[in-house]
Amino acid sequence: MVSPTKNYLTTRQVQQDALSGDVQCFSACLDRSGLPWLVIEQTNDCAELRFTGPFEGREVVWHCTFVTLQAELNRLAQESPRAPDSLRNFIEIGEPGASGVPIRVGLALPRIDPPAIEKMIHMVRLYKFLRRGRHEYGDPVSRA
Repeated sequence: MVSPTKNYLTTRQVQQDALSGDVQCFSACLDRSGLPWLVIEQTNDCAELRFTGPFEGREVVWHCTFVTLQAELNRLAQESPRAPDSLRNFIEIGEPGASGVPIRVGLALPRIDPPAIEKMIHMVRLYKFLRRGRHEYGDPVSRA
């Protein structure tokens, strides 16, 4: 019989490793789970996930919010009457913290699904000149 306390500590350690900004801890958690990345929460228009990749010459844990441009436009419209009428694809990178490097990616997609997540992660991992701040590209998408 396994002690409930031991199970709790094991589960708690797994949760800490899964949310750790330490590349070794997080990578070990992914290895144990067999997952290439960790999806924390996902809807049709937004996903919160974590994955590893290069940034500023070293491997980091990316703490990512991935949204469709329509969802981002709707969010901005709810927050402010002066919200923009259109947006372009964007990547926004914040300051590294205890849970990793925050990144927000908005793409002109109809929905966030597993293939879209995989392509976005591939894009972030391959982009050689990522830097902090907001970077926009592509044609503007207007609110539907």
